[in-house]
Amino acid sequence: MSAFLRGLDRVERALIALLSGGALLLACLAMLGRYVIPGLSLDWTFEVIIFATIWATFLAGARSAGMGEHVNVDTLLTLMPAPARRILAVFACLCGVLVGLFLLRSGWIVVDEAFRWDERTTSSLRLPVWIYYLSLPVGAALIVFHLIIRATGLVSGRIQDDIAKHGH
Repeated sequence: MSAFLRGLDRVERALIALLSGGALLLACLAMLGRYVIPGLSLDWTFEVIIFATIWATFLAGARSAGMGEHVNVDTLLTLMPAPARRILAVFACLCGVLVGLFLLRSGWIVVDEAFRWDERTTSSLRLPVWIYYLSLPVGAALIVFHLIIRATGLVSGRIQDDIAKHGH
């Protein structure tokens, strides 16, 4: 399983980098087209930037949640003993799984509607909007997966809670 997780981590990081880097390059192209070469102005650059940024955000958010790299309010937790922190960390993971399942289900409904209605963007590319919406259920599924892995790691003691990990 750890080889699979390492492979998934590499794929997620590569996708996040490609999507973010591509969005940045397109933003530079759009700026160049607008201010330097007005004839180069492409009507589709901003929508592709938005698509790529949203996908990168959901992928990075799932990865961050699973790695315990999200923002925590840990003032009270620093005063608690390690077993209590671990229980609360597992509880937080389970709450995150429930929210992720809700987002997965509701996101899939939106994707299905956009697909059935053949919704498209208004630019010359006329991209199917379901590709954009698909980022939500895919990101939510990854959050659920990563949080389940994290919760099992916390329960088994393979990983430490965030306070112990960062040495607060």
